[in-house]
Amino acid sequence: GGITAFSASLCPQVLTRDVTELTPDALYNLEIRQYNSAGTYLAGTTFAQATIGTALDVTLQVSDDCQLVIVARGDGKTVKTELGTRTLQKVQENITADSTVISRIDPTDQSSMNKMPYVLHLKHVKVVQESGKYIIQSIDGAYDVRLRLKRLATRLTVKWTYTVSDFDMKQILIQSVPLGYTVVDAPDENDGTYPSLIQQFTTIEVPSVGNSGTYSCWIPANARGNSSAATSEILRTKANAPQGSAFVNFVAVNKTDVKKKLDYRVYLGGREASDFNVLGNTNYNYTVNFNHTGIPANDGRVTYIDPIPASQNNNNLIPTANCFMVTPGAAFCFDPFSFQQGGNSVTNDKLVEWCSSSGIKSVKLLWQTKENGDVGDPVMGIANSDDDHTNIVDIKRTDGSSITLVPANGVGQCLIYCRAAANTSGGSGVIAAYDGENGTGNILWSWHVWVTDYHPDASGTETVLTPETKRKLKLVPASSSDGTTAAIMMDRNLGAYEAAFDAIPKDMLTMSRNNGFHFQKGRKDPFPSSYTTQKLPIVYKFTLSADAPPKHIMNRYKPDGFHAVVPQSIGSGAVSLQTAYRNPASIAGNGGYQWCTDNPLPLWGTTKTIHDPCPAGWRVPQKSELTVLVNRNATVIPTSAQNDGGILLKYDDTGNKFYVRFTGYPPAIYQLNNVGVVGYVSAIERSSVFNVNGSNGNLKPTIGELRDYDAHTTRCVQEKIE
Repeated sequence: GGITAFSASLCPQVLTRDVTELTPDALYNLEIRQYNSAGTYLAGTTFAQATIGTALDVTLQVSDDCQLVIVARGDGKTVKTELGTRTLQKVQENITADSTVISRIDPTDQSSMNKMPYVLHLKHVKVVQESGKYIIQSIDGAYDVRLRLKRLATRLTVKWTYTVSDFDMKQILIQSVPLGYTVVDAPDENDGTYPSLIQQFTTIEVPSVGNSGTYSCWIPANARGNSSAATSEILRTKANAPQGSAFVNFVAVNKTDVKKKLDYRVYLGGREASDFNVLGNTNYNYTVNFNHTGIPANDGRVTYIDPIPASQNNNNLIPTANCFMVTPGAAFCFDPFSFQQGGNSVTNDKLVEWCSSSGIKSVKLLWQTKENGDVGDPVMGIANSDDDHTNIVDIKRTDGSSITLVPANGVGQCLIYCRAAANTSGGSGVIAAYDGENGTGNILWSWHVWVTDYHPDASGTETVLTPETKRKLKLVPASSSDGTTAAIMMDRNLGAYEAAFDAIPKDMLTMSRNNGFHFQKGRKDPFPSSYTTQKLPIVYKFTLSADAPPKHIMNRYKPDGFHAVVPQSIGSGAVSLQTAYRNPASIAGNGGYQWCTDNPLPLWGTTKTIHDPCPAGWRVPQKSELTVLVNRNATVIPTSAQNDGGILLKYDDTGNKFYVRFTGYPPAIYQLNNVGVVGYVSAIERSSVFNVNGSNGNLKPTIGELRDYDAHTTRCVQEKIE
């Protein structure tokens, strides 16, 4: 119909065996492991090297229905850890291949291909013993001793030709690529997809991009299933693709205006348009030809990017708080020196003090999340360039003059403008103001942008259950004389993707989407929670590396949308408030019980302070309000709490309950404690925190005291009930 911007063809077909590609000359570091149908280890044998095509003597257990996992870990042990006697579930969770070794394997070099792992998982096998030998049969008793192992990695090759006038191909990104190679896949029980969307994913940037070229790489399998809505190639769009589907982004830049771009999206998968499965032991060879005239406005696989400054056509002035709660695609502006307190605007005296010599000279996007952990689009968008973030966040003096001419250090002198990306499901970002031009110098202040369709009213006196996007809960004291205080609370943690009400979330992904962010006592800055399928150790420590983000943590991304932010340590002890606020991506602390050396210490309060992390009209709850939950839930916590990743709590006398996730907490920049075991909600008072310990079945919700440098989740309550 003349609306197709490009053609993307699998050529000549999806191949599970390529005759031009070498195979290993032997099976190196071979393991054969037997499990019962439930995944319990039964027996196994290892071989340092096995000749392909020969019979192997293996001691097994006789079984009418068992599982076999056969893994050739590769020459040099690309799969570093033996499967050993672990359960099959532990193998699926913990045994991975070294992706850096696999990425260097040359498919045309024999010695290099010897490092490739090969795997076979037989889910239903019958083992019999005949004449002293163990014989493998199919479940119905048929003999078949030929076991063909499958190459672990997928081979992706993309060849492109770009012949569009006025544009040049400048960037190619392979998106939603699983970060690691899981040796034994664990397909979802309901839809057969793998890996879990809560696993870590990454982006591969193709080097040396021009208007034509070829690029090949190894990638892990990413089976996302089929979409009935994708009935043709042109309908393989984000709207129709299953969440987490792998795709290739081709980004072309206008020859005369580098801000104008064409973003093409080619989803990977099988021969059928509806197939979004990228399978292991398979070669995917794509030829993509771009040849169109003008802007292909009717092809849903293409986005024309013609960014305007965040300040343009943006007169949506909103009250200033340390968190702005906005919908996807929203544009808003605010006065950075103002602060909303009890419905009134007050001056942020601390920011004025820090701006007295320089003023605010520039603003930038500091970090952002994607829509769902490591997959989906960045919620604040992609900046024009490393130095130019004006399409996301901009600053202007109210008198129309340049921001650099006169320091802006008081209410009414300037406005910061911000615009969140459209067509996302939500997430978070942080924007920052600097004392130098173009995002240089020191950060003066920063603001959390919570992008969400959730928008409860900050006024009213009662519980609201429908619609869910406006749901809020009135905490009703169990007794008028028990010393507790009524409050109206959000249905989710501050910064959470979603909430659970009257039901335990169905899976670890949904549990993690209930986490929200963590906040040090008296500090405004949000810190990420866990994001994992696994039950972590009570004390989980990780290494901060510029090469790879830590595992099991919600990743924060740079303004380019695909490089992860690796926060830097700001010292092992407590720091000044200004040092902490200059480093809003980093946890401070371990100075006694404090993270801050200032006297007086920064505080939250029932009268909202400039350090409160909640949106306008909301504040951190006080101890007497959270004690309502203690008194309303005085029964023993069920033994299933750890499996549920949290607990349902009553908040009034209706019997309705809301879910509190066992988020644990980060006591340091490199550590998480008690994830999946204890849930916390910060209170205003120093050291006070509501906690629910699910470690066994004889504990109850309590209000305890913890160190102020520990960062905990919180639930905002209305500043006023009226």
